[in-house]
This record gives sequence, structure tokens and C-alpha cells, in this order.
Amino acid sequence: MTYSEMMISPAEARLSTLGREITALTERLACVNEAAVLRSLDAMQTAGMTMPPTIEPRKIIAVYHYALSGVPASGLSAATQKLIRGDYAANPNVLLGTIPKPPVLAALAKAEALGLRADLARKREMVAALTPRPADDLRSPASRSRVRAMVESFRQAHAAAKAGRDAVSTDGRAQGANVPTESAADRQPDDTAPQNPAARNAFRDWLVSGVERANLNPAVSREAFHAV
Repeated sequence: MTYSEMMISPAEARLSTLGREITALTERLACVNEAAVLRSLDAMQTAGMTMPPTIEPRKIIAVYHYALSGVPASGLSAATQKLIRGDYAANPNVLLGTIPKPPVLAALAKAEALGLRADLARKREMVAALTPRPADDLRSPASRSRVRAMVESFRQAHAAAKAGRDAVSTDGRAQGANVPTESAADRQPDDTAPQNPAARNAFRDWLVSGVERANLNPAVSREAFHAV
């Protein structure tokens, strides 16, 4: 086994095997040609089986080839072998020692190919399951419909969440509007901040002059000033 073969994943190895098996089955299910029909009839005659007496000898090949058109060559080969061995003795449409009529031989050959057809369909389904889905499938109508549904669901959820936040924000502003705001001057005690405008101005001038005195006179500290 080469290095490249060792590096192949199990899925890829399985796909390769399935590809070879599908090719072989497809070849076995190929339609019969005139040469295959002639070989089948010749094999049955060699085994001692006789032709149906109702078919003209010069038209035998043409009639059988027409009846077997589209029938898998492997099915005709299997039916020919079973006819020679007498495996269809229980079939009322088959007369031992006689080559079946064209319609009967065609039906037998199709029945023998049913197993191969089912096997081929099963292997093709396995290949489809193991093969990664191409990007074109993501753009299929069904895929686009699922994506649109997901986007619409997201938009609805986002709109609902935004509406909830707006409601909370509006309610908070309404509540805050009822709360009176006070300035620093309004929070002054009545005994230190007179309500008379003239008295308030005099009080503020006194504070400013006191601060200036404290800044100009190093002996007067801010702690001592505020302690007064």
C-alpha cells in the first residue's frame, strides 16, 4: 500500500470501492445486443432444446432481439443457464426441452436482473449519503426558504426585545421626572442660608472674604477657618 493510499480517509476509501462496484454492475446491466441473443439461442439449441414451431426460422433472430431489447445481458445469460439446467420446471410458462417464446424469455431475463438492479440502486444511495453536499444545494429553493424563515424569526425576536427595553426606559424617565432636583444652594440649612436674597448675598460675600483671608494669611489655616 502506498503512502497516498494510507492517507485516504475511510469515507474516501469506501467511495472508491463503491465506485468500482457501481461500474461493474452498470456493465453487467448493459442491454443485450444481437450477438448476445444469438449466443443464448445457440447455447440452448446445443443443449438439445428446440425452437418454438410457430416462429419462422428466418425471422427467429430478429423477433428475439426485438423482444429482448432493453433487457440486461446478465439477466439473459442467467436465464439461459437456468433453462438449460431445468430450474424453471415449476414455471407453467416454460416447457422443458423447448426454448421459451420471445415474451417469456424476456420476462425471465428481466426477473433475473432484478437483484442486480436493486444492488446498484442501493450502492448509489450509499454514494449519495457519503458524498459531501455541493454548494449548489445550499442555494436550492428549499434551503433558501429555511434561511428566510430563520432570519424572520431572528428579526421578530430582536424587535420584541427592543420593544421591551424601550418600555423600561420610558417608564424609568417618567418616574425620574417626578423626583425634584435640588441645587447645592437649596440644600443649605435654613440657619446658614437665609431665604432673603439680600441676606443670602451678604452670607456668600462673607464666605468669599473669609476664604480670601485664609489664603492671604498663612497663619490662618483652612481647618481653623472652617472650624469657626
